[in-house]
Amino acid sequence: MSTAAKRAPRSVNDLEPADRDRLERAHRRLRAATESYEPFRGGELAPSQDAPVQDAVVMALAQAEVQDAENALWQLREELLGWARPAWAPNATLIADWFSDEDRIYDEA
Repeated sequence: MSTAAKRAPRSVNDLEPADRDRLERAHRRLRAATESYEPFRGGELAPSQDAPVQDAVVMALAQAEVQDAENALWQLREELLGWARPAWAPNATLIADWFSDEDRIYDEA
């Protein structure tokens, strides 16, 4: 297998249906992982509201799944499309709106 630096990037449209399915499954896995991690990100508290207590082990497992899913997606992008992950790209666990409602238009592409 050649690395992303050694070959020209490809378009998703150039992929065989089976490879597109693999890429789609990787995207779905990351979306599900980020949704599962969402409760641990916190949010606004009312003045009289107690801060929620989270299970650190469950939170660590959710965070690990986000990181694993993200790494798997980038590995697949490199394998299938020749896309290398930019060095400046933050991890998914650091992004507050990794998948927002506005991003749903890209799901149709």
